[in-house]
Amino acid sequence: MKKRIIIAALLLSCMQVSAQPAVKSESRSITLRPNILGIEVSPTLSGIFFEDLNQSLDGGICAQLIQNYSFQAYDFPDSKPYEFSYSDTTFYSWTVIRKDEAVGTARLVQDKPLVKDLKPLYDWDPNDQHDDDAQYRQFSVRFDIQDPGAGFGIAANGYGIDKYGKEPDTYYSLNTQVPSIPAVKDVSYDLSLYLQGDNYMGTISVYLEDAKGNRNSNVLTIKDLTNDWTRFVASLKAERSVDCRLAIVADAPGTFWLDFVTLLPEASQLWMDGKYGPFRKDLIQALADLHPKFLRFPGGCTAEGDAYCSQVFWKNTVGPREERIQSRNHWGYLSTQYVGFYEYMLLAESLGAEALPVFGNGIIRQFGRAGYAAPLETQEDRDRFYSIYAKNPIDFIEFCNGGVDTQWGALRAKMGHPEPFNLKYVGIGNENGGDEFWERFDIIYNALKETHPEITVISTAGPGEAGRMFNANMSQIDAKYPDTIVDEHYYKEDDWFYANTDRYNPGKVRGEEGHTYDRKKPTRVFIGEFANANANNAFSSALAEAAYWTGLERNSDMVVMATYAPLFCKKGFNKWNSNFIWFDNRGMWRSCNYYYQYLFQEGGNRTFDTSSVMNGNKADKTVYTSSTIDTYTGKIYLKIVNSEGVDKNFTVNTGSNARYSATLDFITAHDTSVKNQGDTDYFSGNPEYSQVDYSEAVVPQSRDLGTVRKSFQVLIPENSICVLKLVPQD
Repeated sequence: MKKRIIIAALLLSCMQVSAQPAVKSESRSITLRPNILGIEVSPTLSGIFFEDLNQSLDGGICAQLIQNYSFQAYDFPDSKPYEFSYSDTTFYSWTVIRKDEAVGTARLVQDKPLVKDLKPLYDWDPNDQHDDDAQYRQFSVRFDIQDPGAGFGIAANGYGIDKYGKEPDTYYSLNTQVPSIPAVKDVSYDLSLYLQGDNYMGTISVYLEDAKGNRNSNVLTIKDLTNDWTRFVASLKAERSVDCRLAIVADAPGTFWLDFVTLLPEASQLWMDGKYGPFRKDLIQALADLHPKFLRFPGGCTAEGDAYCSQVFWKNTVGPREERIQSRNHWGYLSTQYVGFYEYMLLAESLGAEALPVFGNGIIRQFGRAGYAAPLETQEDRDRFYSIYAKNPIDFIEFCNGGVDTQWGALRAKMGHPEPFNLKYVGIGNENGGDEFWERFDIIYNALKETHPEITVISTAGPGEAGRMFNANMSQIDAKYPDTIVDEHYYKEDDWFYANTDRYNPGKVRGEEGHTYDRKKPTRVFIGEFANANANNAFSSALAEAAYWTGLERNSDMVVMATYAPLFCKKGFNKWNSNFIWFDNRGMWRSCNYYYQYLFQEGGNRTFDTSSVMNGNKADKTVYTSSTIDTYTGKIYLKIVNSEGVDKNFTVNTGSNARYSATLDFITAHDTSVKNQGDTDYFSGNPEYSQVDYSEAVVPQSRDLGTVRKSFQVLIPENSICVLKLVPQD
């Protein structure tokens, strides 16, 4: 007994933070009954959802550094004035270089496309009101130089930031005019560009330079341009760690064309040395550390589209990158498809996660401006709908799972992956509802079931956790699509998460029509998006969400998948108030919400019975728990959320004489308003900050509790999210 008292005292002293006031501890008790097993825990419960939102793809997880690399950010249909360039002499994120009074012009043209005869891959109606060919236009830059002076050309500024105005959700423009390529000393960058001359006899130099015009790399010198498009490649090695731009400068009068300029860090800077695509190493490592069981992509609203020409179709995103079709995405910026559906599949494979692609259904921005529903009035309309919206996921399944002797399986093999991806899930629609949606969903669903009955279809409950559409959608699913996994989305306040930890308990009423989440029916739940979207990732939101997650784990026979959203946000480009991981060009901040999921990722394969956390003879309603056991090893996991600002000294009764090696992993904060990412405008490249610190206020801690048996004590800190692990020693 004396030894236990000494251990408890040591733990108490270790867990106090010297800068914080002392907090009185209170006694609690809990009894574990690992011999009374509960449900099987869903092996796919914890996953991630990537959406091309908050500049999270291009300039984010995609490591390619040249924004607007093929000059397509120009005059997009259905776009707003500040989203793209509307002048053929203004190049988004590029700056024209005129040294020593050089005289010349640089202009966007369509008469010298790098890729000729680029044709739509979907059977669009040429007679409708929409400009189906608009997104297939191809631009290059034509240079006409009269006097080169000390150099005439153009410079790519990269993915930085440029203040535009204070319109809602559009405070910043992406038209970066400040050098923003985050060059790192002694790192090499793989350069590729295409040039075509018109009997041009001069030299073109390509190099990195800083904001003052000082060169920061070796120089690629290009001579003897031909009258055909020619690709030039080189490795540029940075001499200093400084933000740069890529300068492309000519030294003679004449005419030439430029297109498709890319710059990629060397393999050592890429996730798994680039084996699985051009992904930024640090950001994907943060995902890998979560051991996600699935990856949903390319987004919800992003998959649905914001307008007719912003619909996402996978065939436009695969094959040679020069031939991929770029588009304005739902969130008002260019999606280049440098990372397309093939690379998403590679990413899922590299993470050991099941892929969960989401496809549009012909309903666009159902609850906003520019709404559109693909017509079904005539048989011709229905045939066209089938060829576009039903064949889209069917052909993608062939791309992922088909043999190399099939049309789309052969393309997969040609791209470098002859083995099938073994796709198992397909999502149709996003937060949709109503007769228009379900009529179109039914066509796609039946087509999938006829051609690929082995694929699990993800349906939708709509944009909220309750209400008229939720009830109507659930009724449709009950009646016609009970074998689907229904995708529920909700962004709620902390109080809602605390109050709904029993939302999926057996017998709990679902919605307002008297139905329950019935385990006897095949329908299961995928919580595709959830978060407190108003807390800006304050620690308080992590506490509430973690408490809610204990309820999901206890009910993971019904909730088979769940994921926080959004996943990434580039500082300065945030369209959302709460994000899992914040980042800039040079580093990242994992939110408090990230760290509770990091702690909770590990668990057993079965739940087991425990008592309530008792405060004397009363249950402590401010503590939330979930208990699981690995039935193969006997390892016990007790997840504990102490949502109260009071340290609690737990007496844990193990219910057996077995000896265990015990550890406690946890995050805690005295001030629950703390945010790991700090100020939203605090990021590398912002001229208001000379240096940026990537430290995080809340990070996991671990305590070794030694060997325990029968009954032992452990201090659960105030405002904490904990995992108590007991490893059998006998």
